[in-house]
Amino acid sequence: MVFIVIFLCPMMLPCISRDTAGQERFRTITTAYYRGAMGIMLVYDITNEKSFDNIKNWIRNIEEHASSDVERMILGNKCDMNDKRQVSRERGEKLAIDYGVKFLETSAKSSINVEEAFFTLGRDIMTKLNRKMNESSSPGGGGPVKITEKSAKKSSFFRCVLL
Repeated sequence: MVFIVIFLCPMMLPCISRDTAGQERFRTITTAYYRGAMGIMLVYDITNEKSFDNIKNWIRNIEEHASSDVERMILGNKCDMNDKRQVSRERGEKLAIDYGVKFLETSAKSSINVEEAFFTLGRDIMTKLNRKMNESSSPGGGGPVKITEKSAKKSSFFRCVLL
């Protein structure tokens, strides 16, 4: 099973995330979400080789249907279950390098790197938005929005709802 989390973020967030759990029945619905997505997390289960293999299929789907500049991240979940591991951390890292995306191992159960994953993807989205604003801003127009981890945590800047 592959979890696909898609961020649809207006300029000043909150983010809306959609979790399709990588299920085939959501494939046609998911392609519609890709069009407006600003960030996509592809999550595989490190205890399930098949879920890792499916990441490549989902990336092809993203390349076909999403914007070319969508932020992407690969997450290997269940890193708290090392005794049942079927996919090495190195294989996950290599896949991420091959596709030019960031990689983290997480554990939703133990809350390992979950917040870091969301914050990293959110920060990368905002960095890209700031860059676009700087490139297209007219003289006297608004400047970039600055986000730091400290201020983001204090104000709960990234409020994501799982639908």
